Amino acid sequence: MHTGAVALIDALGFRGIWGRHKPNEVLSALRNTKDWFEARIKEQFTSQPWMQCEVAFLSDTIAVSMALAESTKNREALSVLYLTDVISWVLDRVLRSSVPLAYRGAIALGSYEVSPHFLIGQAIDEAASAHELAQGALIWLTPEARDEVALWLKDQPKNTHLVKFDVPLKGGNTFNTYTVSPLEQAGGEADAIVLTRTLLGTFSGSGMDIAIKRQNTARHMRDCYAWRNFNFPAEFSTL
Repeated sequence: MHTGAVALIDALGFRGIWGRHKPNEVLSALRNTKDWFEARIKEQFTSQPWMQCEVAFLSDTIAVSMALAESTKNREALSVLYLTDVISWVLDRVLRSSVPLAYRGAIALGSYEVSPHFLIGQAIDEAASAHELAQGALIWLTPEARDEVALWLKDQPKNTHLVKFDVPLKGGNTFNTYTVSPLEQAGGEADAIVLTRTLLGTFSGSGMDIAIKRQNTARHMRDCYAWRNFNFPAEFSTL
């Protein structure tokens, strides 16, 4: 088995998406994301054999793994950090898609095997148990991954794109951890506003559960703006 970081993410509100978009448009957008992501991983990591990044797709669910060579210093923490950068590519891409999606999920650390049809291992089990817990479009580090990253960042807290946030979980608990910012790839404040409008616009409907997830997502975006030293737009301040 490999040892490293695993992310398991899926799209909020995907059930019933066929009622908001034409099914062929949804399938086309998913295929385009899959083809683009696999090509980018191949392009990025083929020339870096000490980094092994794998991806598997099942409908809107995406599993992504990152393992580094055993000789890599701070191997565990860096495998998580490099993986979160890869996940930020996906968040940016799907918000610019013809069928935008809001992803939530979790990133775990441990042993794993990822193949096109099978996912097994400690890190897979942990990510699978946690990836639907967040009450919002949040991708967060589970406890061991969080602790490894926190230790590495102890003397260099700004040396990351990750955003500290109290993640609201099902059942009413919160977990203070690091999250992947949907604005990591944003080109500037104007671009960030476009991405934020799109992200919050994916929460359709008037149900309480949807409203809570949208509100929590907006709170997270406020912290993401602060991390980029962007001004949080007034149009989102009432959420």
